[in-house]
Amino acid sequence: MSIEKIAIVGGGIVGTACAYYLAREGKQVTLFEETVIAHGASGRNPGFVWLHTRNPGFGREVSLAGRELYDTLKDELPLDFEFRASGGIIFYTTEEQGEIVREFVSTVQADGYPMEHIDGAEVRRMVQPIRQDVLGASYCPADACINTPLLVRSFAEGARQAGADIREGVAVHSIIQEGDRVVGVETAEGRFEADAVVLGAGAWARKLADTVGIQLGVGGERLQVAATVPVPEIKVEPLVYGPLVTKQYRLFRDLPSWNADHFTEPYEDEANIEVLELMSQRKNGEILMGCAMDYPDEIDLRPTVEGLARSLQSIVQDFPGLRGVAVDRVWAGVLPFTSDTAPIIDEPIPGLFLGSGHVYGNAAGPMTGKLITSLVLGREPEIDLEEVRFDRALEMPGSGVAVRW
Repeated sequence: MSIEKIAIVGGGIVGTACAYYLAREGKQVTLFEETVIAHGASGRNPGFVWLHTRNPGFGREVSLAGRELYDTLKDELPLDFEFRASGGIIFYTTEEQGEIVREFVSTVQADGYPMEHIDGAEVRRMVQPIRQDVLGASYCPADACINTPLLVRSFAEGARQAGADIREGVAVHSIIQEGDRVVGVETAEGRFEADAVVLGAGAWARKLADTVGIQLGVGGERLQVAATVPVPEIKVEPLVYGPLVTKQYRLFRDLPSWNADHFTEPYEDEANIEVLELMSQRKNGEILMGCAMDYPDEIDLRPTVEGLARSLQSIVQDFPGLRGVAVDRVWAGVLPFTSDTAPIIDEPIPGLFLGSGHVYGNAAGPMTGKLITSLVLGREPEIDLEEVRFDRALEMPGSGVAVRW
C-alpha cells in the first residue's frame, strides 16, 4: 500500500522531526499537539545532546549518528536553536571517585570512543562557578548543547515550510483501527483519516497505544529544573554532570572498581529522590541546573519542594560561585523511558509507527525522525532497528520504580 497521508501525534522532538522529514518527501503530513509545540519533555530539559555514557549498541550508534546530523541541522533548519559543540564533563572531588572515573575513561577509550581525562585546573577553567577543590573529570568532546524548545519549533517551522499542517491545541483521543490496519485518529475536532499514524507522544503515548490494544512499556520519570537569571559574566562552557550521576549509568556500574558508596549522598535516600546533578548555560547567559528525579503515579509536570531542595542542595555544595545568583523560574518535565533504556521504533500494527520511550531524546530524536521516515516509505533504515523492536522483552515500568541507564 502506498502511504501518502500521515497523522503524527505529539509535538515534541520526535513528532516534529518525523513531520519535517516526511513533509520533505512530499507526503501529506498533519501533526496534532494537544497543547503547544515543545510542551512536554522536549520543552523542559536542559539541552544535553549527551553521548558521554551511551551504551554500546543502538544507543551509542544512534547518538553518534544524531550528533553528526546536528552539524547539518544547525545550518539547514529555519530557526537558530543555539547549537554549541561544547563537550561535556563528569567531574569528581575525591580520590576514590577519581579512580573510578579514570577507569571509565580508559574503558571507553579502548572501544575507540571519544573520551579524555582532564585535571581540576582545566575543569575550573571550563566551569567558573565550580568548587575550587575539584580534582578532575571525564571529558567527551562529542557532547553538545542545544536549546531544545527552539530545536522543536525549528523542526515544526521547517515542516510547515515543506507543506505540513501543524495543529496545536488539538488533542488526539484515540487511534482508529479497522480490521488489521490503523486508518486514522479520533481528535477533539473529529475523525481524521490517514494512511499511517506516527505515535511520538512521549510519556503520553502509553495511554493512546491502549486504544488499539497495545501495551506500551514506556514509563515517565519526572526531572525538576531551575534556571537562573542571565549571568553572562559567569561562564559554564561544557555540559556539566556531577559525580552523583554515575550510578545511573551501566558503563560506570559495570566497572570492576565500582562502588556506589562514593557516589551517593544521604539526602537522596532520605527523600527517596535521586539527584542527577547537572548544569548547562544557554546563549543568553542563564544557567539551567538540577535535576531531582522521581517517578510519580501519574504524569505530573509540577516541581515539588522536596525535589527542588535536594537538587539545589547539591548545586550549592558544588558550585559556590552561584550561591548569590537569583533564580528566575523552576519547572518539571516528564522523561519517557523503557526498562532497557532503548526507545521503541517499530510498526507493530500495519499503519501504526511508534517512536516512543526516548530517555536520550535530544541525541536520538532527530535520527528517529529519519528512521521512521524510512519505515513509512518502505526503505531500509540507516541503523539496524532490531534492538528497538516493539515485541522485545520489556518490563512494564511500575510506579515509584527507578530506571537505570
